[in-house]
Amino acid sequence: MLDMDIMLFDFLPKILLSIFCGSLIGFERELKDKPAGMRTYMLISTGATMFTMIGVYFAEQWGGSADPLRVAAQIVTGVGFLGAGTIMYARGRISGLTSAAAIWLSAAIGMSIGVGFHIFSVIVVLLAVISMVFLGRIENTLGIKGKKRYKFRVSGTPEIVEQFQDMIYKSPSKFTIIEMDSEAIEEKIVVTGYLSRKEKRNFLKALRMLNCNYKLFDE
Repeated sequence: MLDMDIMLFDFLPKILLSIFCGSLIGFERELKDKPAGMRTYMLISTGATMFTMIGVYFAEQWGGSADPLRVAAQIVTGVGFLGAGTIMYARGRISGLTSAAAIWLSAAIGMSIGVGFHIFSVIVVLLAVISMVFLGRIENTLGIKGKKRYKFRVSGTPEIVEQFQDMIYKSPSKFTIIEMDSEAIEEKIVVTGYLSRKEKRNFLKALRMLNCNYKLFDE
């Protein structure tokens, strides 16, 4: 039978701290509009804390006949399946790796709280959330994150289309020509390329300077 003092003054504070830490990580993911949000990360962190506390409690009650590390090992394995479920592959791009890593971290934080590393766990959570927020902004500012596949259809005089081809050949981004068509006084070319938001903005600006007709399609 679990002692009431242990439950109220040992287990419950750890659970409340785990709820806070997991929710904080989930809040950052919610701000990025990710499928897994505050409730998911809170439950993962709290569950990991519960399992860890139970493992430690069993080891204390039964001495050397119980190994709390066996429970911890199963937490890592189970969280691996959860993380894998958040990773998606579509149109040649992999997404969800950061969310999967955050799930892994939430479980680690929960386990850390479960064994009594309270202050250390809070510090790690704060550092992780601050890092994710500011590193995300740096990546977006530098244009090294969030590339998407776009399709551009450009039409104009042969001279304009030739200038456009020269522009994509000199571009640091990789483009692929998928269609070319020539009519009496106008030529048409369709290309695809992976661009960040910054690269897309600069590319559209260059297209407007060409004074050509163009359409942009998200792939």
